[in-house]
Amino acid sequence: MFRPLKICFVTCFLVLPFFFGTLSHAQPPKPGSNFVWVDPYTNSNGIHIPGHWKHVGAPVKGKTWVLGHYNAGGNWVPGYWKYPRAPNKPGKAWVPGHRGPRGRWIPGHWR
Repeated sequence: MFRPLKICFVTCFLVLPFFFGTLSHAQPPKPGSNFVWVDPYTNSNGIHIPGHWKHVGAPVKGKTWVLGHYNAGGNWVPGYWKYPRAPNKPGKAWVPGHRGPRGRWIPGHWR
């Protein structure tokens, strides 16, 4: 009697969530206030463009928004901010921009 109950429990609470988790998709974190989400679409050449963030605000001094694109290897690269190369500072190390533990973007900085 307990064996069917145990099998049902394992199936419902441990196996099914992994199955449904692979079917869901969430937007990546919004990179800033001047961005809009572009839903996935197929362009006029038949190329599938995945959903991505698009910068719609005014240009930002000191950085450039690089649109999402396919690289030479055929992989989708999401949009990102491009900063000019920082000058060397003796005794300091440049930490490139990255996402923090909660998904928030942390710009590059000297440490």
